Amino acid sequence: MLIEGDRRLVASGITVGITGIVGALLWGGVLAVGSDSAVDSLFSSGLTAGVITLITISLSINQLVISRVFGTVESLTDRLDAARELHEEVATLAGRPSSPNDPAAFLSLIAKTLHVRVSTLREMNESGDWDPPSQVTSALRDIGKYGENIDSCLENNIQVNAVLTILLGTEYAVNLRAVQHLQNRYVESLPDAVQAEFQAIETLLESIAVVRQFYKTIALQQDFAELSRMIVYTGLIAFVTAIVLTLVYRENAVMIPTSTLPVVVTLGIGIVTAPLTLFVSYILRAATVARQTVSVGPFIPP
Repeated sequence: MLIEGDRRLVASGITVGITGIVGALLWGGVLAVGSDSAVDSLFSSGLTAGVITLITISLSINQLVISRVFGTVESLTDRLDAARELHEEVATLAGRPSSPNDPAAFLSLIAKTLHVRVSTLREMNESGDWDPPSQVTSALRDIGKYGENIDSCLENNIQVNAVLTILLGTEYAVNLRAVQHLQNRYVESLPDAVQAEFQAIETLLESIAVVRQFYKTIALQQDFAELSRMIVYTGLIAFVTAIVLTLVYRENAVMIPTSTLPVVVTLGIGIVTAPLTLFVSYILRAATVARQTVSVGPFIPP
């Protein structure tokens, strides 16, 4: 519900829950929606103002998303160069002429290359070219398993949010620190070929750290863009619904049969709260992803 669930389904579930609770309270006699109740003022002032506020927030979200797209020629060129440099570096370590553009395939290439590099060190150990301490072999086993686990969870052309879910947690930072520790501790006893493999593994782990933050940026931008569009759609419908329900009420009278008021008001509250539940569902994912990916590099907050 917090990360992987479809945001529209999560919002629909919250809306149905709110509608069900209000309906149960109305039919149980706890709430009143008659001609002398405060329903008209609720819809005419509170809920209408709330809907307008949410629509205003969606405009601010749009400005935030658009601001990430704008830039000078120099800044855009720097972004392009940095992205190309990362692709070329991973392709070189993987021994390929180029790396894929698909986010899932690119991360899969990093994970596979990481596993291959660890396997190379194991082969060097088995062939007798290198006799590492048990601490080194244990760390390499964990790193190889980490790359294997990432690759096993990936499929081509899946959503960036799904790719990002695989990278949540601090395993990359733990493994990055382990590699740096082993390099510094056993630097004098490591053959040149082994040092080169360790350097490649460290670079691949750093690439995972960069990719994780970059994919987070893409995922949140996509979510915020979709959220602003959905709030505009549902906000317009909610605004009209609030006006209609307000005009149904007159001074000590209503323009529809009193027996239908519980159904009409219940459905009206469900429609009016739809923009808010959409906002809540998207913000829940954004906040959860931000909290789970707050660490950058070897620093891991408690």
